[in-house]
Amino acid sequence: MSLAHADRGGFNCNSNINPIIHAVPSHWNIPKGSCSQTTVVPTAASGSALEYDSSEIIRSRRMKDMVEWIHLHFADPIQLEDIARVGQLSRSETCRYFKQMLKTSPMQYVIEYRIQKSVELLQLQERSITEIAYEVGFNSTSYFINQFRKTMQITPLKFRREVELKNKEGIEQ
Repeated sequence: MSLAHADRGGFNCNSNINPIIHAVPSHWNIPKGSCSQTTVVPTAASGSALEYDSSEIIRSRRMKDMVEWIHLHFADPIQLEDIARVGQLSRSETCRYFKQMLKTSPMQYVIEYRIQKSVELLQLQERSITEIAYEVGFNSTSYFINQFRKTMQITPLKFRREVELKNKEGIEQ
């Protein structure tokens, strides 16, 4: 078993931890005790100890995995169950993670990320508002417009017109 596998929570406390201890550098001090709260303490170049809470590492990795998955699949239909599956969490625990770490719900994060991607596309004149809405994962133009207005305090069409005006003013100067 590799150390990387152990960091992902891939071992249980009843298994033999010795192979993991022998896989880490000799200057790390791994305290014996409760497996779920194991703290790995490598010695820094300065001689001071760095402490890592394995449960925090796992939480951060799960959050990173969920956010990355959303960024890759934002244009597809996404449900809370999909996000929870990526993080290997229940739906309620997934909501707690997002609230604690990002101060928003998972589905609100998806909406805001889709809006962010639509802002990039709205600056290009090649697509209609409806095409952009569907391209970033909304299945209703009116819902997209409402969510865009709620997030940006402006409609997508007005936003596009303001961008056009600014671009035109920049060219004329």
